[in-house]
Amino acid sequence: MAELFAPLFQPLRLGRKTAPSRIVFAAHQTNFARHNRFDSRHAAYYAARARGGAGVIVLEGGVVHPSDWPYEYAIFGYDEQIVPTYQMLVEAVRPHGTLLLAQLTHSGMQGTSHYSQAALWAPSPIPDVNSREMPKEMEPEDIAAVIDGFATAARYAIEGGLDGVEINAGPDSLVRQFLSPLTNQRQDEYGGSSENRMRFAREVIAAVRRAVGDEAVVGLRLSGDEHAPWAGIKPGDAAEIARILSSEHQIDYLSVTSGSIYTPHLTRAGLFMPPGYALHLAAEIKAAVQVPVFAQGSIVDPRQATMVLVEGRADAVKMTRALIADPDLPRKVREGRAEDVRQCILCNQDCMVQSVQNPRLSCSINPAAGHEAHAEFASLPPAVRPKRVMVIGGGPAGMEAARIAALRGHRVTLYEQNETLGGALLLASAEPGRKRLELIGQWLEAQIRKLGVTIRLGVTATFETVRAEMPDAVIVAVGGVPVLYPGVDFDNSVPVLNERDVLGGAPLPPIGKAVVLDEIGDHDGMAVAEWLVHKGWRVEIVTRDMFCGQRLTATQELTAWNQRAWSKGVVFHPQQEAVRVTERTLIMVDRFSREEQRIEQVDLIVDVTYDRPDETLYFTLKEAGFGAEGMPALYRAGDCVAPRRIGQAILEGYRAGRAV
Repeated sequence: MAELFAPLFQPLRLGRKTAPSRIVFAAHQTNFARHNRFDSRHAAYYAARARGGAGVIVLEGGVVHPSDWPYEYAIFGYDEQIVPTYQMLVEAVRPHGTLLLAQLTHSGMQGTSHYSQAALWAPSPIPDVNSREMPKEMEPEDIAAVIDGFATAARYAIEGGLDGVEINAGPDSLVRQFLSPLTNQRQDEYGGSSENRMRFAREVIAAVRRAVGDEAVVGLRLSGDEHAPWAGIKPGDAAEIARILSSEHQIDYLSVTSGSIYTPHLTRAGLFMPPGYALHLAAEIKAAVQVPVFAQGSIVDPRQATMVLVEGRADAVKMTRALIADPDLPRKVREGRAEDVRQCILCNQDCMVQSVQNPRLSCSINPAAGHEAHAEFASLPPAVRPKRVMVIGGGPAGMEAARIAALRGHRVTLYEQNETLGGALLLASAEPGRKRLELIGQWLEAQIRKLGVTIRLGVTATFETVRAEMPDAVIVAVGGVPVLYPGVDFDNSVPVLNERDVLGGAPLPPIGKAVVLDEIGDHDGMAVAEWLVHKGWRVEIVTRDMFCGQRLTATQELTAWNQRAWSKGVVFHPQQEAVRVTERTLIMVDRFSREEQRIEQVDLIVDVTYDRPDETLYFTLKEAGFGAEGMPALYRAGDCVAPRRIGQAILEGYRAGRAV
């Protein structure tokens, strides 16, 4: 098995340095910074990926000039105080042989003035699609200052002991904004012709190379397709830009990405795009250049990554989210243990941290991600005394609790009332485009079976079951139960089902018109609507929110879902409060005008609302004294605490298994 993946572990020459493997951990926002510099949390985070076998690590982007402060915890690469924090990272990573590079960036029009309290700088006065903030057109002295900033930031990286730098000309960068006619409408020597639009990039690259010298690595991150064919960079354009910029012998590799101001969802796509969706961009650029090319695009499977190299589509693969989910992926694969890799499910739920809440990066299936230095995750102590542990519920929380308890040496028995493990994951993975979610359930099941956990399927564990066994500890992870959509008066003229009924195979009436009442605005309602469309139903969605699928924005899935839904004729009714159903008619009122509207001839209503926790067993045990001194310990985890996402379920399962 290990031989199959050998191409991933061939050394890769980058300029005058050599990476020990062809697996790249690319730059991404973490929100770990303190005082806008790298922190010990970064050191532990990057060290874990280096120890696991990453060949190249590109650090979180550091801005090169004070005119750019794109998010609160951004790294200030232009600040001399960053040098000792680079040295801290080098000390943590270098023992593992990984090449460590700084990314140099400037957000231009795609930044924000919230923190700097100054106008944004950009090639042309074109507002960003998302923020709608109008930037200032850069004057010659501004251009010179930013170029000098790139050089200064590059010099600090080398002074800090790094192996080199990567210049960001990707979807979210000022350099791309100069390259693209989509955002560059200048009439001077930096705009107009393709040659003029490349001038800024050329001058940045030249300044950086002068600053770092010949020994350091200099890479370029480049958008291979802006997906804006009316004006933006198209694949052929990107290949020509790459050819010209690399022919000047000042860059050592090209890191290919995808997307731009109109298409950020195609830079770091979620479940709606297949793994490897952007590989053709890397292949086209590789055919045009003589330097190594890094491929990107939801590459999370080591088999696919290997084939990219074997087929010559790229020289290295960016597996960033895969290494967030499992930092030991390279080591496991190299040791012939590919089946033990915890595969990224591409959910984008906890590793996307660009929101007003400023969350710190983590991972929905790997709760240790981003917390590597915390005592809770730094080590897993063996049990002082092995105990008999009873886990009730075979969803992600229960399986993770069983896994961790078994790893610590406890004797674990898991009870699941259904004939298969997975819980709510099974239903979620039945939704259109979300089959990948089942991977985490399959991994957890494989791990607990390997650890010798006793699994009892088709058994509903009751208070009597627990009392008869009297284990040393009980972990309740029985999930949540659905409730009826609040505030709606339903008559009996239309069958009302929840999304579990629909996706779980409950009998449906003859195909006709279905109305989805969505209170959540997440994947649940949008996925069941899409599932019904695939079955031939005419679907309308009613929500109180300002737009349907409001929470899909956080995972970069809203645009793609809207495109699919509109193309399939789904009708949206945002800002509507459902009031009652009578004689196959749903009556609703506008949240603001209070005007009444109706949807008539309804054949099915799907009620998508928040579950409530299934607390009965837990509180029955608690009232019987479980958890008290002298009685079996009692814990609960997952949706039976409060129905939330998979990340919280797995985290609480981890904590319960660790606490026993």
